[in-house]
Amino acid sequence: MSDKWLLRQDPESPVIIAHALVEEPGRLAFVVLDDDDDWFVSDGAEFDEDMEVNRRLFGAMSLREAVELLPQLTALASVPTGVAADWDAGRATWLLSSVADSDDAVEDRAIREARVAAWPHPGSPVDEVQLSTGLTEIGTGKDAPSRAVRQVVREPDGSWLFVGFEVPEEQDFEVESLELEHAVRLYPEVTAVLQAAPGQVFDRAEPGAEWELVEG
Repeated sequence: MSDKWLLRQDPESPVIIAHALVEEPGRLAFVVLDDDDDWFVSDGAEFDEDMEVNRRLFGAMSLREAVELLPQLTALASVPTGVAADWDAGRATWLLSSVADSDDAVEDRAIREARVAAWPHPGSPVDEVQLSTGLTEIGTGKDAPSRAVRQVVREPDGSWLFVGFEVPEEQDFEVESLELEHAVRLYPEVTAVLQAAPGQVFDRAEPGAEWELVEG
């Protein structure tokens, strides 16, 4: 592993990790980056209401130790808080999703209200965005494709669609969803066109190019 620290969190910050992964890192299933920017790393097990069960399944180590054990974590450097990433070992790829609400409805509501109050752009940070599948995947191999948004679509009903350069023009494609804030933090270049009105489409010729209004 490179000596350069790639994650924004303090390397000595604590990580909750499944005990099973210490012996068998290949059992990695998913990670969650919570609203406090802390990591939870699992072999597929989730927290239980019984704390004895949790102590049996999970322990703690520093983030540095977790990265030494699971170097593919460094690929998640750009992932914002509130996002989960499932590990696809066969493709050496992370699959991103926005974290569902917890069992604490009061805390969830407080977090959501704080996010809405702090949101500086049109719409709501918890609005759902459809993205072409490649935009919700982070490859860790040397041949992993680059990820960038080619097209921003504001549908007539006001919903959003972000299309990546991995999608050939005029072809059908699969989509996944993320909350708007998570999508914008992953692809901050789209903030320039979040003022789009329903029915408008913005496009660009290549990553880094200026956005052009092509419809609406």
